[in-house]
Amino acid sequence: MNIGPAIAKRLYAIGIITPAQFKKYKPEQVYEKLKKQEGGVLDRCVLYVLQGAILSIPWWVCKNYKGEKR
Repeated sequence: MNIGPAIAKRLYAIGIITPAQFKKYKPEQVYEKLKKQEGGVLDRCVLYVLQGAILSIPWWVCKNYKGEKR
């Protein structure tokens, strides 16, 4: 899934424990939940990591991601 320990810890904090749970959401939805959990500030690269995990591609490729799911 390409999620490291730091992002996994953040996902656990918002109730996303398994890859199956994660894949039920669009990456943008998860990013917004994480951002809210973090007090409204979260690096945009976290969104790229989430997109990469869903699409199974490196996070840096996701900078041009337009919201298509798979």
